[in-house]
Amino acid sequence: MSVDAKLRIYVTDTPIQRIGSRLYKVDLLTDDFKDPKELAYDSSSRCLYFMYMDDELQNSGRAKINIITKQAMKIKGIERNKATAVDEETGDVYFGSDDGLYKYDPVENKATNIGLYNMNIFKLVIRSNDMYLIDANNHMLYKIYDQGTTAVKVGHLKTIVEFDVDYKRNIHLVTMCGVYCVFGGIEVIKNKDLSIVYHFISDEQKTFGVTEDGLYEIDCLNGTASRVANLNFFPRSITFGDYGDIFYTIDDKIIRLKPLNSYTVYNIHRNAHD
Repeated sequence: MSVDAKLRIYVTDTPIQRIGSRLYKVDLLTDDFKDPKELAYDSSSRCLYFMYMDDELQNSGRAKINIITKQAMKIKGIERNKATAVDEETGDVYFGSDDGLYKYDPVENKATNIGLYNMNIFKLVIRSNDMYLIDANNHMLYKIYDQGTTAVKVGHLKTIVEFDVDYKRNIHLVTMCGVYCVFGGIEVIKNKDLSIVYHFISDEQKTFGVTEDGLYEIDCLNGTASRVANLNFFPRSITFGDYGDIFYTIDDKIIRLKPLNSYTVYNIHRNAHD
């Protein structure tokens, strides 16, 4: 019996990561911050905002890093930071804490409390000019109005621990009872294929869920999910950037994955005879 075995070798000048059919260049942005997470990317400034554990504060702080220069800066004015979000339309940056909503002033490099003082903001998402958050006091979802001063409850789902809003305004949720999608702002659909998602990431076309079993593409209306890629890393936080970039954190590292558009492939064939 003869078996034709093929070994494929990719020759690049940097470490690479494969996700599905795509190859990415692995670029370490920083490893100077402890346990970074809650990544939020601002395309206009090319800055990535994040939360980290600060030894001086003895609590969580917030910082930003320019993905081009890799210069990082701590942000003043807020302690016990839990959530981070960027308004893609305006470039405004917001943080959530256990005493309300903060807005970032890039000139002063300072975050100022602007409202929702009685809310413990656990997760914050801004999409298509709409702001949503999870209040850790009851783990329910709220939509924010009046420039961050009014909160209105969305639906009746409880024990929400993770969520995202896609570019079609559908809301993807994880509760203690499973994975759900609020379609068209009205219909709540439970996912038949997934019971847990650790992170949602959305681009203009699709929404994906990160699980222990890899990366799944989620169909909100049909309540289904299909696995599209294995992941050989388990991110603490993950988000999309420009031009197909992916940012994620693991341990104390913030990693940028840049799509590889050209590389050299060597196919080595072996004939094994029995």
